[in-house]
Amino acid sequence: MASIPTSEERRRLAVAYAADVQALLAPAATREVGVAAKPRKRPATALRKSKAFQAAAAATLTGSADPAERAAAEVQLLAGAALDLMVAGQLDGAAPAGVRGLAGRTADLAVLQEMAAFPEAYLTGGVATRGLRAVTDAREQLTGAVRAALVGIRDDVVATGGHVVEGLLLMDAALLREALATVGTDLATRIGVDLKGLSKRAVEFVIAANDKIIALLGISALDEARKQLGVWLGELKAGTLFPRLAEKVLQTGAVQTEVDGWVASFAGDEAVLAMAADEIGKLEGRFSAKMAVADKIISALAVAKLFPPLMTPAGRLGMAAAYLGLLAYTIGSGYDHVDSDKIKLLDWAEGVRGVAKRLLVALPPA
Repeated sequence: MASIPTSEERRRLAVAYAADVQALLAPAATREVGVAAKPRKRPATALRKSKAFQAAAAATLTGSADPAERAAAEVQLLAGAALDLMVAGQLDGAAPAGVRGLAGRTADLAVLQEMAAFPEAYLTGGVATRGLRAVTDAREQLTGAVRAALVGIRDDVVATGGHVVEGLLLMDAALLREALATVGTDLATRIGVDLKGLSKRAVEFVIAANDKIIALLGISALDEARKQLGVWLGELKAGTLFPRLAEKVLQTGAVQTEVDGWVASFAGDEAVLAMAADEIGKLEGRFSAKMAVADKIISALAVAKLFPPLMTPAGRLGMAAAYLGLLAYTIGSGYDHVDSDKIKLLDWAEGVRGVAKRLLVALPPA
C-alpha cells in the first residue's frame, strides 16, 4: 500500500505551488531601458505543482485514519481549488474589469497560502473560536453543545451553499444538465478542449480546481453526488428555497431528538458527557473553518467567470461543473458532520450523531 504523505511533505508542495501562483499573478514589472525582464513563471509549471499538491492531499484524505489529518487535507484541497481559480481568472495579473484591485487580490492570496501550507493551525484557530459557556450540569452542557453544533453546521451550509446556488441559478438549464454529466468524469476529455494560448491555460486551471473538488467528494461517492445534485437542482428549479432543502437533507431536528434521548438515558461517568461536548464543539468549529475556505472558492469563481477566455463554451462548462461540485461538497460535508445516516455521500468526519453514539450508547456484545 502506498505511504500517506506527511504534513511536512504536503506543506512543501503547498508552498511551492502557492509561490508559483503568486509569481503568475504578479503585475508586469517595470524595468529600465536595455535591462532584460525576468522571465515569468510558466503556467504549465504551476499546473504540474498544483496536481502534485492535489495528489498528496487527496492521498491523505482517502488513506489516513486520523480525523485531524483528513480535516487538514480537506482544507488544503479547498484552498488549492481557490488558488487554481484565482489563476484561471487573473492570468498575467489581468483581473477582469469591474473587480477589486491588486491589494484585495494580494490579501486573498496571502490568506489562501497560509491555509494551504498550515491547515492544522488554521483549523485550530477555527476550533478556538467555538467556546462553550460554563455550566455545572454535564448533561446540560452536552445538550447545549449538540444544539449549537447542529445549528452552526446548518447555518454554515445555508450561507455557503446559498451563495453557490445563486451562481447556479444564473446559468441556463441546458448548461447545467451538460455540466451535471461531467461531474466526476475526465473534464478535459468531456470538454474537448481545442483552445490555444491564454484561453487554454485558463480552462486548464479551472479543470485543476474541478479535480480538487472531485477529490473532496471521493471517487466512491461520485455516482451518489450526480444523483443527489440532479434531485436538488430539480427541487431548486421547482421553487424550493435552499434553506428548506438544506434542512430536509441534514435532518438536524431528528438528530437533536435522537441524541437528547441518549443523553437522558446515559448512566455512565459525567466525564464522558464532558468529553462528548468537547469533541462535538471542535467538530463544528472545524466544519465552520472548512466552509470559510469554500467561500474563498466562491469568490474566486465570481471573478473567474468574468474573464473573457472563460466565457467560451469550454470555460462556461468548466465553471458550471465547479459550482455543481462545490454544492455537492458543501451539502455533503454538512451532512457528514451531522451524520444522519440517510445518504452515503461523504464519510470523512465522524459527525455529531456518530460521536454521541460512540460515547453514550452501549453497544451489544459481539
